[in-house]
Amino acid sequence: MVRPILLVEDDPDVAALISDMLERADYVVDGPYATLSDGMEALANSMPAAAVLDIRLRRGDVDLLADDLDLYDIPYLFCSGAFGHPVVKRHPDAPLVLKPALGRSLISTLQAMLH
Repeated sequence: MVRPILLVEDDPDVAALISDMLERADYVVDGPYATLSDGMEALANSMPAAAVLDIRLRRGDVDLLADDLDLYDIPYLFCSGAFGHPVVKRHPDAPLVLKPALGRSLISTLQAMLH
């Protein structure tokens, strides 16, 4: 059974771009989910291999989801422009891929986490 990559991103255009990049790199994508609650429910239902998380969502941030991923020892990265956000500081071991660098960094960072 292939465990998917959980994608939590509230911008539909960015979510489509990330999904496409992941699928072209032969990953199965679970999502995108636009809210914290939808992302938390997906985590509970699928236990992904890893997660790609936007930090700021329309109704809050992904801090609680990152906490849960830590508890389950599921690797994740933040994909955001919010490099100074408190969530980044609370989860210093999570890689941060800045959205302007998506094309250069997302897949290589995810592969390094999983292999």
